[in-house]
Amino acid sequence: MHPTPRREANPLLAGLTAGVLLVALTLCTASLWFLPTLARQLDLAPAPEQLWTPPASTATPTPSPVQTPASPPTPEPASPPADATPDLPIPAGPHTFQPGDQARNVNDGPVNLRRSPGYLNKPADDRIGLIPAGDEVTILEGPRAADDLIWWRVRWQGLEGWMAESRASGGRILAPLTSP
Repeated sequence: MHPTPRREANPLLAGLTAGVLLVALTLCTASLWFLPTLARQLDLAPAPEQLWTPPASTATPTPSPVQTPASPPTPEPASPPADATPDLPIPAGPHTFQPGDQARNVNDGPVNLRRSPGYLNKPADDRIGLIPAGDEVTILEGPRAADDLIWWRVRWQGLEGWMAESRASGGRILAPLTSP
C-alpha cells in the first residue's frame, strides 16, 4: 500500500473563511446597536389595531382597617379627564380652519391621529389611529401649538384626536375640502 499524500491547507481559503466570519460577526453586532435606533426614528411601532391593551380594572380598593384620628386622610388632587385639552398656546391667526370645517388628509401616506397635540417624546399609546391619505375629517377644536406644529382636534370614523396641519418639514397634511 502506498501512503496517501497529505494535503496542505490553502492559506487563501483559510484567510477568505476568516474574513467572511469577521464580516458576519461585525454585521450582527452592528445590527443589535443600530436597528432599535432606526426603528424609533422611522416610527415602526405597531399600528393601534395590532396592540393589545389590558381592560381597565373594575375592582374597588378596600379601606384600610385602622385609621388614626390624629391624621385625617388627605384628599387626592383631582386629575383632569383623559380627553381634556392640554393647556397649550393658541397660535396667532389667521387660521386655516374653524370648528365644523371639513378637511382632507393630503399627505402622501397615512397620518397619526393622537390623543394629545405633539409628536415628540410621546408614548406608543398616544397614537390612536392612522388616517389614510385622502380621507376626510371634521375639525372639532384648535388650533394648538405643540412641537413647533399647529394641531387640530378632529373626528375621523368615530375617533376623536389631534392631527398636525403640516409635517415638520413643512409639507401640508390637512387641507380644506374644496367646493364641487
